[in-house]
Amino acid sequence: MQIVNAQIISGKKVILRLDIDVPLRLRSGSSTFFEVAEDFRLKAGIPTLNLCLQNALSVTVIGHIGRPEGKEVAELKVEPVRQWLIEHGYEEDLVNQKLILLENLRFDLRESFDSAQDHERAIEFAKELADKGDIFINEAFASYHQAASTTVLPTLLPHAAGLRFAEEVRVLSEVRNDPKKPFVAIMGGAKVADKLPVIEVLAQKADAVLIGGKLVEEISNIKYQISNIMLGDLNKQGTDITVETVELWKEVIEKAALIVWNGPLGKISNIKYQISNMGSEKGTFEIARMILESKAELVIGGGDTVSFLGKVGLLNEFIQKGFVSVGGGAMLKFLAEGTLPTIEALV
Repeated sequence: MQIVNAQIISGKKVILRLDIDVPLRLRSGSSTFFEVAEDFRLKAGIPTLNLCLQNALSVTVIGHIGRPEGKEVAELKVEPVRQWLIEHGYEEDLVNQKLILLENLRFDLRESFDSAQDHERAIEFAKELADKGDIFINEAFASYHQAASTTVLPTLLPHAAGLRFAEEVRVLSEVRNDPKKPFVAIMGGAKVADKLPVIEVLAQKADAVLIGGKLVEEISNIKYQISNIMLGDLNKQGTDITVETVELWKEVIEKAALIVWNGPLGKISNIKYQISNMGSEKGTFEIARMILESKAELVIGGGDTVSFLGKVGLLNEFIQKGFVSVGGGAMLKFLAEGTLPTIEALV
């Protein structure tokens, strides 16, 4: 897999697939205008964007927001991302069209495909995108499903991985293939269909797999033959791990040399609580503090996890101390299978 560098994009028209699928919210005081609510993914793509702008003839940014299913949805337009770019110093590039931001790709039904007929339409769409540039750079690690812009477009143009994309592959490959010991994996949230294969893979590599959140209820009836899986106890409301579970896990976390965490351990709301009165989120907060205070290397992933850490003011500490993946589902699938369709497309 080639990684983007100044030489291969010099003087070229770059098509850059950025991960612009970020949470949006109504702008304060407005009932119609939206703004970026959490910009972690956008910031992760900045080094690649800057490299392209410094060396390429032009940069056309493509990406998606949400799941509009082929329809134009006002609240999923890219305008909030454009405003974010302006606020972060890219106004001149946008005005002189050195930087071009295309509308949400998923407004076009041809972007996604499952059947052979869908694939034919995806090829058509990918060809239209390919006409806009000379080389394709994928900097959207989180967007791992097959799509016209991620798995078909690389077959039509020279291509390379973005800087962050390549770093994601490197870090997660080390976790999968050569984890430091003791290795502790912490899994929360729900979506047992997505997480069960990962839990089974991690259980073979980790010294302990700690499971909390709604995931506990969903897999509690599955009979594991692996002794290092530890299911947390939930409170009566089922919204949080108990104080006893937090204390039980403390010793395991303190001894870890590597911690991988994906998924909150309690019910995450949109309300910004005071830490002293967090209710359903206090267990996740306590575990987050323990993880930060440990001496372990950290690999964190999952959109809900990142949103929670941002809400309680811990995200920057995690970014400074460890590696926070831009991908939730992508991180899980890579850890389970060792590759992604988007990685294979770049090989």
